[in-house]
Formats: sequence, structure tokens, C-alpha cells
Amino acid sequence: MNQARERKAVSLSPDEATRIAYGCQFRPESAVDPESAVDPAEAAAGYLRRIGHVQIDTISVVERAHHHAFWSRDRAYRPPVLPLLETAPRRAFEYWAHAAAYLPMEDYRYCLPRMKRVAETGHEWFPTDPQVVEGVLERIRTEGPLRSSDFKGDGPRGPWWDWKPAKAALEYLFMSGVLLVSTRPGFQKLYDLAERILPPGTDTRFPSEDEQGDWYVRRTALAHGIFSEADVAYMRKDGVSTIRAAICRAAESGAITAATIRGDESVRRWVSTEALECASSGAEEAEARPARIISPFDTYIIDRKRTARLLGFEYTLECYVPETKRKFGYFALPVLWQGHPVGLIDCKVDRKVGKFLVNRASLPDSPPEGFQQAFDDELSAFAAFNGCAGVDRGRDST
Repeated sequence: MNQARERKAVSLSPDEATRIAYGCQFRPESAVDPESAVDPAEAAAGYLRRIGHVQIDTISVVERAHHHAFWSRDRAYRPPVLPLLETAPRRAFEYWAHAAAYLPMEDYRYCLPRMKRVAETGHEWFPTDPQVVEGVLERIRTEGPLRSSDFKGDGPRGPWWDWKPAKAALEYLFMSGVLLVSTRPGFQKLYDLAERILPPGTDTRFPSEDEQGDWYVRRTALAHGIFSEADVAYMRKDGVSTIRAAICRAAESGAITAATIRGDESVRRWVSTEALECASSGAEEAEARPARIISPFDTYIIDRKRTARLLGFEYTLECYVPETKRKFGYFALPVLWQGHPVGLIDCKVDRKVGKFLVNRASLPDSPPEGFQQAFDDELSAFAAFNGCAGVDRGRDST
């Protein structure tokens, strides 16, 4: 503890801090492991292990967030790759991070505290009848993997929090770790017993509080590179009491280094020593994709408070805002230039005609050299990823 306090903090410029955070999130997987680029599934698994999770979302005005996140890191990625991570050797599983997400199989044991809490205290979103829970569980035990639609509607349907009892039971059993999602055919969860899904050798030891805290810090350092204590364990509640002590342990071990960002010295930050060394030596990579279009749910910007502090980017996803109060558009996608958010584009895919529609765009009035060509290339590639042959730019798009 004293050694960590005595070390002089590294002073970084805002650009240096952004470069570190951006490199951790978007460095090509081939730069980490050249062999991984050969196999698309292994490349995707490598990204997932590095960034920690990929949020699952149902909104599909453009390709869904979990696919978009992989594509933002590797243009060769296509949606059929993700299901491969759920086949043998299984490299990913579904559970809850800050939201529903795909997580690397190696992180399974660190979900156990949440599973235990739900099993013991229930889940406020999924109130259940014990008889229904046991009935649902018995069917899966005897019949094998089932989805919600395999259960007859047995109650009035209402808003999403009033799902039929069988659906609530499935979600409770999933949240408590009894069931896991086997696959998602047609984007419908196919549930099975956890013991039939977990790969042989999966570490199922319940983590101690210190182990959980160390994992939170290790995971944040790997995924984000630079962070404050408030950034660790974003929107998690289980096993967070030891995070401060875990930060001290990581600092004492040399895994992280105290850091400040010039102009914002009041915030105590920490930087991954490995990421700092890569950035300072220039080994990150020569940026071959300076413009990127990312999902609103991308882990690079999902913590909006961190995004505002570190990147100076105030962003609200307006699909959750009443139409009359929207300032930009329903589903605006952030545009990055060398890691810095520099604009937004509100897009929609017209799948009937195979057209990628840009309803509105807000881009730099005085763009950096090379921006327009790089952005146009990124937009065309994103349209192709969405199965569209061309881009239709609306009147409010420039």
C-alpha cells in the first residue's frame, strides 16, 4: 500500500490517454496473436477475452450490437461466426455483465456470486411460482434444451416484465445459474442445464471476495487500459467491496501504475503497465483503420460517465427518448477518428431493398486530413456488413 502511494504517477496528455484506451479496445487481434487471425472464430474469441464482454441487444435497425461490436474491431467478421463460439470447444457463454452479454468462458466462475445472490433472494424482474419453476426445470431435465415458445401460454400477457410464468421461470433459472443458454436459433434463447453446457474442466470454484476484486481490476485494466476506481466493475454489485484493496495489490505488483491526465489531475487514475509500455514504444500498431463506426452499446463508450470524462463525449442514445424530445435521431452511431468520438450518424437498414439509409449525419466541419476518404470507406464497409449494396444519404446527411 505504501509503495503504491510513493510511486510517482505517470502524467499523460488527453491524447495519450485516449490512445491507450483505444488501443486496448481496438488493436487488431493479429497484433496480439498472429495465428488467431487465420480462424475467424478464434479471432472473435480473442477480442472477447480482451474486452471482457459483448452486449446483446434486440434492436436491429442496423446489425445487432453484439455483431456490430466484433465488426468494429475486425471487418472480416460476419454474424455466422458468433454461434461458433458456443460450439465445441465452447469459448463463450451468455450471462449478465452490466447487461445481457456474451462473456469469455474463462470468466464463468466470476459470475457465480451473482448467480448465488439470485438463487437465494430471487430476481425482482422475474417473480416466480416455485411449482412453475420446478415444472419448467423438470421438462428441461427430461426433454433436453427448450425455448420459451416450447411452453404453452399459461397466463395473461402484458408488458415485458409481465411475461408468462414459464418465461419468468426460465429467466430466473438462467439468472440463478441452474440453466444456461445453449444457442440462440432465430435469436430465441435455447435453455439447457448448466452442467450439460459447461465444457469439461470449466473452473467452477466460488471466488473469494479478494479474488473477485482482483478479477474486476484485472478485467478493467485489460479492457480499458486507463481507469479510475469508479470505472471498475461498471454497474456490477457482487463482490465489489474489495476493489480498492485490489487496486492497491495490482499497483504493488506492478500490473498497474498510478496516472493523471493533464488538465484533469483531480481524478486519480490507474493505467495498465503493459498498455503503457506498448503505447510508449509505438508497438500498438500503425493505424490502418482511423475511422470507425461503433455501436451505442460498444464497451468503449458504454459507461457514459467514463466516456464524458476521458473522451469528452456527451452521448445519449435516443431510442429510449420520446420522439418529440429527440435532438438527433432514433439510433445514432458514434463515429471515431483515431479513437476520438468526432460525430454521429443516424442510420437504418431497409432490408427489403437492400439499402443502407443515413437519415442524418453530424461530422467535423473542418475534418482532419484524410478523414473524409476514411469515413466514406468505413461507411461503405458498414453498409456491406449490413447486407446492403449501397448507401443512401438523406438531406440532413453530409
